[in-house]
This record gives sequence, structure tokens and C-alpha cells, in this order.
Amino acid sequence: MWQHERRMLRKIVAFTLILAGVSFAQYQRRSSSKANPAPPTSAVSPTFEGTLKSMTGKEILLQLATDQVVSIRRNHKTKFVENGKDVKPDDIKQGTPLAIDVKEDIDLKPIALRVVVNPPPPKSEQ
Repeated sequence: MWQHERRMLRKIVAFTLILAGVSFAQYQRRSSSKANPAPPTSAVSPTFEGTLKSMTGKEILLQLATDQVVSIRRNHKTKFVENGKDVKPDDIKQGTPLAIDVKEDIDLKPIALRVVVNPPPPKSEQ
């Protein structure tokens, strides 16, 4: 009787190891072949310049010089700066010139990293 139990235990252990090996192999294949890999974090973040059309707790609408309106997300990490000092988002009035540094969110929509209020005009190259 004891030998029968040992054989059964070996079969159970072997079956468990086989299942674990198959599961691990499937996991490796799935994790290594991502359809949409995340963009590199070292990518250059673009800057949008325009005037503030409206702002909520989750979104900034920016009127560009080309008369386009861009929707940019914001979150608790978004910094608001004027003359090198932090400002409160509520203090920014509609129509104020802004320069917004953005990155792509996980769903490829722009999210504001840093909002510069009344940015200096771009330097003209001579």
C-alpha cells in the first residue's frame, strides 16, 4: 500500500511540474511579444503654446495660434509655474498665454507635465 501511495504522489508532483512549466512558457511568450510597447521615457516631450480657453481639474483647453483647440489632460503631478515660481491653477485667467510641456499618456493622449504661465516670447534667430 505504501508503494502505491508513493507512486501516486510522484505522478501528482510530475503533473504539477509539467503544468507549471507550460504555464511559465505561455507567460514568457505573452510578456515578450507586446503589441503596443510603451513609448520610451527618454523621448522628447513636445511643448504646446497658445492661450487658455478653459481649465477643469482634469483638462486644459488651449487655443493655438492656428485657431485649433487642443485638449490636454492634467493630473496631480502637473506643475504650474510663472516667473520660475509655483502658482495655483485657479489663479490663471482665461486668455492667459501658456506654454505646456506634455508627454503621451498610456493611451497616447497628451498629458501636461509643466504649464508655464506668460512664457517669454521665442527668441528670433538672426
